Amino acid sequence: MNKAFFIGWFAIWVAIFFAHSNAFLWFGFSLITLLFIIKLIFNPRSLLNLPKSILILLVIFIIFLLPFAFMPPDPVRTFEDFLKNYLFHTILALYLALKIKEGSNFYRSPVFYLPPALSCVAISLHHIYSGLKICFTGPSCPSTVFIANNLSLLKGLVVTSFGYVLVFFLFLGLYVIEKDKNRKFFFLFISLFSLIMEILLGRRASFLGIMLSSLIVSIFSQNKNIRKLGVAISLSLILLTVALLVTPVGREMLIREDKVDLLAQGKYAESGSFGMRLYIWPIYLKKALEEPFSGTGIGRKTQKLSLALTNELALRLEHAHNLFLNLWLQAGFHTMLTFLILYLYTIWLAYKIWSERSEGTLHGFLLAFFLAFFVMSMLEGSEEGTRFTPYWIASGLVWGFHEKSRLSS
Repeated sequence: MNKAFFIGWFAIWVAIFFAHSNAFLWFGFSLITLLFIIKLIFNPRSLLNLPKSILILLVIFIIFLLPFAFMPPDPVRTFEDFLKNYLFHTILALYLALKIKEGSNFYRSPVFYLPPALSCVAISLHHIYSGLKICFTGPSCPSTVFIANNLSLLKGLVVTSFGYVLVFFLFLGLYVIEKDKNRKFFFLFISLFSLIMEILLGRRASFLGIMLSSLIVSIFSQNKNIRKLGVAISLSLILLTVALLVTPVGREMLIREDKVDLLAQGKYAESGSFGMRLYIWPIYLKKALEEPFSGTGIGRKTQKLSLALTNELALRLEHAHNLFLNLWLQAGFHTMLTFLILYLYTIWLAYKIWSERSEGTLHGFLLAFFLAFFVMSMLEGSEEGTRFTPYWIASGLVWGFHEKSRLSS
């Protein structure tokens, strides 16, 4: 069973970071789903040992999603997106929760941490190599050489940023709680390497999410060392941002095509990335309020086809660039609200078990990830495909830790 899990788990992480990996995603999800079903067959009551409130919220969430899983013009596509974006992710989270609850040190085993580590490092090295190759063999080496979606086998700058942030916080937490020096160094290397990649890729939403979440965790932490670490991360990223902004190369990496002067004048549609979001959010919100409990059907492509006129008004950006607004547009306000409650409740569980310190300090780093993911999701649509996978992975870990903590106490 562990070998089968390792294969499926590895396939999912390959799909998170590597382009052209849709087959890996479906294979990984299918294998984890099969293992989940087998576990329920041999121990039907195991699922009932997870937090009851979480199970109830998940059931309500899936029920609310179902009417929007078979929507025209392409019911097959909406059902496929329902499976990929929600049902399989829910099963993955529940299976991880069961693994955490039943295994004493599952999250410290190579079966768990090697797939994200190897996938992250392999694709990152290929991306760096591809960028350096352009610099050494091409006519020029622009400062934005690494900020290109087609440079390497990296899945995409926005798509992979959520995975990098989870790897950063998860492996930083493993570094803090690990006693073995060799593994401790390995965890720290993976964590810092993922952060360096976010810097090279110029992911501004990730910077903001990591800075704010690290600062919040440091404020609420009762552990002196964690407070220092959180402040150090926040200050380091702030100083790095300032250092980049005062240099031409750094400004090109961070600001790129954004026009700060037009943003200050309120000309959002012409000011670049952030300003365009400020411009389109009211348009999509107005559309959502027209029929608040209706939706286009699940999936970005279905949403794009159904809201063609709205997309024209919204600068042809194709979607709302906001997790909660996209979910509202696709499946109604009630579905979005249920997910928001699930999200906030999971954050509360992470904070609760972290404050009890029943499993070291790993929970604080999972809490930091949830806060960072929330910030990023307010600026990007993270409900689609492998953008969403890191959230469900972290959720499964928290649910399992909570139940394990409750049983031990």
